[in-house]
Amino acid sequence: MMKLDTPVGDPIGLTLTTPRNVVDDVHVVLLSGCKDSQESADVSDTTAFGLPKSAGPGGAGGACTNALLMTVHDDTPDDTWLSTLVTMRTWLEKNAYTQRPRVSCANASFDFRKPFSLLHPRCGNNPARVGRTRALFIGINYVKSECELDGAWNDVDKMRQFAVTAGYKDDALSMRVLRDNGSDVSPTKANITKALRWLVKGATRGDSLLLHFSGHGVSQKDTDAFTDEADGMDECLVPLDFVENGVVKDDDLFRTLVAPLAPGASLVAIMDCCHSGTMLDLGYDFTLTDKQFAHEKERLAKKVPLNGSVLGECKHAAAHFVPNAVKHAARFAVRTVDVACEGASEILQRVAMSVPLKGLRYGYDGVCKGVHKLTGWRVALGPADLNANRAVAGQVVLVGEYRAAKK
Repeated sequence: MMKLDTPVGDPIGLTLTTPRNVVDDVHVVLLSGCKDSQESADVSDTTAFGLPKSAGPGGAGGACTNALLMTVHDDTPDDTWLSTLVTMRTWLEKNAYTQRPRVSCANASFDFRKPFSLLHPRCGNNPARVGRTRALFIGINYVKSECELDGAWNDVDKMRQFAVTAGYKDDALSMRVLRDNGSDVSPTKANITKALRWLVKGATRGDSLLLHFSGHGVSQKDTDAFTDEADGMDECLVPLDFVENGVVKDDDLFRTLVAPLAPGASLVAIMDCCHSGTMLDLGYDFTLTDKQFAHEKERLAKKVPLNGSVLGECKHAAAHFVPNAVKHAARFAVRTVDVACEGASEILQRVAMSVPLKGLRYGYDGVCKGVHKLTGWRVALGPADLNANRAVAGQVVLVGEYRAAKK
């Protein structure tokens, strides 16, 4: 896909891919654990995340899910989607995870400066303004299989608690859970497909929908003649019975979840699995470059709000005026010295090259011949004087013998 340097509707200059599946007048956002070429991580002990007890039970879990929960419970100066991405990546890098969380959306109206929320944007993170909600949680540990996980069930418990805190209703009509734990609905391919259809069925303007998946994801060659994957691969969710019935492809997820979504509805999907970057086949993918990540990380470290007031920005500028001025002056001085040294070196090199040693040798030989012709004295370099001649150019040592000219 073509990359645009200045994407439409993207004031902070994030990387934007050219849209393929664009759905207008809906709020569809996918927060994924990693890019397509990266693998998610199953954490055997999530106590290292430092989450408060209110965040949910401890134990195993997915790196993406727990990094997200850690982010929403920290003390960052703002709670925007941008700061959420930056803080998640900061934690993952700090703990030696190579995952790069990213966001995909259905249209270009998505703004990273808006507050991070599982609810419809019009709610403003205020549960009192929440309309109808529906949430679907899928956690698969693939018990007693070669690809068994430890933390998917725990991820569901934590995300479910977080969703209820955010304003989602916790009842049989509003929330469903699929897990291979023997008590919840089994996450087979048929049950997952049925639950996905339930999630969006009857959704109207202002409704808030949530999907969380924790398990395995795979990438396979696209064999559907009616789709056009940019990389020629389908990203897929792996159900419990994948050996018998196959996987749930991204094309199916788009057709089931996104395409039929009613105008004005909101869907937030969180995928904690491998190859989750384009799992919903949404039209726009946003990723932070390393330079942008470093800039935003520094901003958060200084606790500067992304949408701070004018007075707050002035106070911050005043507080950092002297340190920044010294930093810029030092950089300018170092650069000036570098340029001066490079210029002097260039001049000396050109001067040296303008008087080649070979020319000096020719001139010296000519003087020797002239002296010998006029006076009969042979001028030559003695062996003991050779090193001195190398050290001091132009030194001439006369060693010879008087020879009478006879005709």
